[in-house]
Amino acid sequence: MTGPSDTTAEIARRQRRVAMLIIGTFVIWVPMQALGAYFGLPVRLMGLIDIAALAVLAWALILLVGVWRMRRKED
Repeated sequence: MTGPSDTTAEIARRQRRVAMLIIGTFVIWVPMQALGAYFGLPVRLMGLIDIAALAVLAWALILLVGVWRMRRKED
């Protein structure tokens, strides 16, 4: 019995990495929003946090495009 091919294993690794990146972003972003509202942090700082979260999510999207290309090449 054979296991998954090398490319299938690499695709799975990359998918897990992207999923953890997205989950980690929201795990950090949501409490930061709550703490910002609780402590009355400046709107500029909260906007910076929002932009950082959007940048990480954009990076996750770029990584997902790479996974999509790997899947297309494999077929």
